[in-house]
Amino acid sequence: MTIFSFKNMMALPLLCFVSTSIYAENTALVTSNGILSGDFGAVSKYIYRGGVENDDVAFQAALEYAHKSGVSVGYWGSTLDYDATDENRTHGFEHDLYIAYGDEINADLSYNLQATAYIYQHGGTVYADAHKRKTTAFDVLGELAYKEFTFAASVLLADASFGNAGDMYLSAAYNHPLPKNFILNASVGGSVYNSGRDDEIVQTTKDFAFNEARIGLSKSLAESSVVASLDYILGGEDRLGEDFDNHVVFGLNYHF
Repeated sequence: MTIFSFKNMMALPLLCFVSTSIYAENTALVTSNGILSGDFGAVSKYIYRGGVENDDVAFQAALEYAHKSGVSVGYWGSTLDYDATDENRTHGFEHDLYIAYGDEINADLSYNLQATAYIYQHGGTVYADAHKRKTTAFDVLGELAYKEFTFAASVLLADASFGNAGDMYLSAAYNHPLPKNFILNASVGGSVYNSGRDDEIVQTTKDFAFNEARIGLSKSLAESSVVASLDYILGGEDRLGEDFDNHVVFGLNYHF
């Protein structure tokens, strides 16, 4: 989230990134103090917590250095089909920078703590009457992994153009190896929204909303570092109670 970044949690949507990381160690650069790894690829759509970040093909890339101490730093980026500060612009880019610490409690149980900054192309501020908000956002994430299950919670630390400080996202994921090197991926996620900081830019009508559920398959191609994935995403609701669409997302990713 290997340490993973969960974003808008975040070189593919959550399920693709978690499942395909299994193959990353095959080509990662191993040093005396840690591992440098990365990936780049594309998905047919970029869907984040049920919402559409790019309704066209999104190109994505990631780079991470994991130190033997358990500390890791990384970058993740994706193309977008919008610009948060210019409604007339039909493209943009998201940059995520994170630092994390993870360790094993025992052979079956591990944890990860992560802080992430989300930075958007052109940065800037969104204005509405007397209110304004930065597009840059910061959150903290906690994960607990038990065997093939991962449970996570992230909290937004400050008001941003898309959310309120205190908004929390809760998720659970399951990844299971299948015959022929296929991997079954499934996840579900929902948000607890803080309506106490609403203004003209961000409004809330739901204290809690189921955002999305995913199920899919991923597979390395011909024992290479290229991984193909296919996910079905069942859309839930946003903070206003408006329904998200369902999506089928295909991904192709190369790990190094």
